[in-house]
Amino acid sequence: MYLDLLDKKEQENFLELARYAMGLNGEHKEEEEEVLTGFKNECEMPEYKAHRQEDIKKIIFDLKGSTKKVKKIVMIELFGILLADGEVCSNEAKFVDMLSEEFRIKEFEVKRIQRWVEAMNDLFAEGVELINR
Repeated sequence: MYLDLLDKKEQENFLELARYAMGLNGEHKEEEEEVLTGFKNECEMPEYKAHRQEDIKKIIFDLKGSTKKVKKIVMIELFGILLADGEVCSNEAKFVDMLSEEFRIKEFEVKRIQRWVEAMNDLFAEGVELINR
């Protein structure tokens, strides 16, 4: 949704982060794969393959140096993939807490971001339901 506001390096770092976050619940679910495909298309990198998963700490460090706006975009979009299956598991929640601390995003802002993404997901599902009636 907002990934076009990131530069190419930030987009690549985000795609790595998203792929990493997908595995925190122990599997890569079909819903998450669909969201990741959407992210790749939005970044105009449909063939991108995550290849720096072992460097996730460096990726976080690099993103940490980005603007507050970029860090908030990363969090919004990351919740998009974490909530693709309808829930944020405990490992995912711990990761979000760590990331928000690294990014210096306050807890209330993170909760607000999560609520907004949940609401957008609900609105999208409602739209699909209206169309298919």
